[in-house]
Amino acid sequence: MDTGAGHPSKLGVWILGLVTITAYGSWFYGFGVLIGPIQEDLGWSTSTLGATFAAAQVIAGLGAFVAGRLLDRFGAIGPFAVQALLGGGPLLAATWADSVMVFAVLYAVGGGVMGATGFYHVTTVAAGRLHPEAPAKAIAKLTLIGAFCSPILLPLTAFVVETQGWRIGARMLAVMALVGAVTGSTLKRQAAAEAQTRSDKPVAAMLAALRSPAVRRMFFAYVVGGVAFATIAVYQVPIMTHAGLSLGLAGTLAGFRGLCQVLGRVGLTGALSRWGSAPLLLAAYAVSAGGVLLLLIGEVAAALVFAVLAGAGFGAVSPLQAIHSRDRFAAGDLGLLMGMQGAVVGLAGGLGPLLGGALRDATGSWTWVVIAAAVSLVLAATQMRTPKPVPNGTGV
Repeated sequence: MDTGAGHPSKLGVWILGLVTITAYGSWFYGFGVLIGPIQEDLGWSTSTLGATFAAAQVIAGLGAFVAGRLLDRFGAIGPFAVQALLGGGPLLAATWADSVMVFAVLYAVGGGVMGATGFYHVTTVAAGRLHPEAPAKAIAKLTLIGAFCSPILLPLTAFVVETQGWRIGARMLAVMALVGAVTGSTLKRQAAAEAQTRSDKPVAAMLAALRSPAVRRMFFAYVVGGVAFATIAVYQVPIMTHAGLSLGLAGTLAGFRGLCQVLGRVGLTGALSRWGSAPLLLAAYAVSAGGVLLLLIGEVAAALVFAVLAGAGFGAVSPLQAIHSRDRFAAGDLGLLMGMQGAVVGLAGGLGPLLGGALRDATGSWTWVVIAAAVSLVLAATQMRTPKPVPNGTGV
């Protein structure tokens, strides 16, 4: 199969991997490195910057519906062209802002568009459609490539910020995002749904999916897990620097955590064949919770183990959620329904940094932020237990 613009099929997943890395790195991960230096430079509070991230999550959530439908109708060029036009530009413009309001609006819009159009709810669907003969394998490969986002961009951003300042670091991330979006747009119409399988009534398709108890349990797990993931992704660097680590070391350890995501993705196809997605998700959430709690110790060794455990757990969750959802959603509306999932998770995930920032400002400590994130992950794990079947079979 051609992936458009002369790209052989084997390059399609690699291109989607580039889109994923630059979209996540441009603000979701990169913002956590920028928070401390921005506060030092401009004096803005943690809760203000957390609210900026939360606003971006809300925009990403609302935009995920649109991005998913664009993918179903037009293929990869739909969401990635929007990402190139409306994502990277505002992110770049925000780096010149001296007003907190101007910065917050530009960064929230740019980050929100990047999140709506370039995150896994879009790229995993595209990868599966590029390889319909083995969608789970394509998704696992994509997320394995995506695992190199934080190990590359977190330490790189920390280095640039320490040597050149946060504005230069943020500009570097914005330009990378533009490059990734433009490259993704070259896939053109590939990854669109077949017209005859796509529903003409998107609202009805979403409501039909939500009538399933299994989908509702799945969404609850993704929501509370997403709150924790967003909180740790944004605040892991300041949590470690508050414990006494340098910004460079904290950024490196955060990047190492991202590299350890590979541990949760290697051999995933074989594990799925043996155990299925639900038990593996339960284990991934539980391991992540244990890793997050190690941040309470405040030592380099504990932070290193956090990086390994949380990295492996977080790493496994992304592909497992996509594969778990793919088995429960209609194929023709997969982009739309994954967009709905991205919207729910994005909106809920925005609460994590917002509440976490407020909790940090109120208590002067990161302890309760870490505990809240761990509890959220445990709640997510409980929703992956296999329920007892009911007579009509609707409870599974």
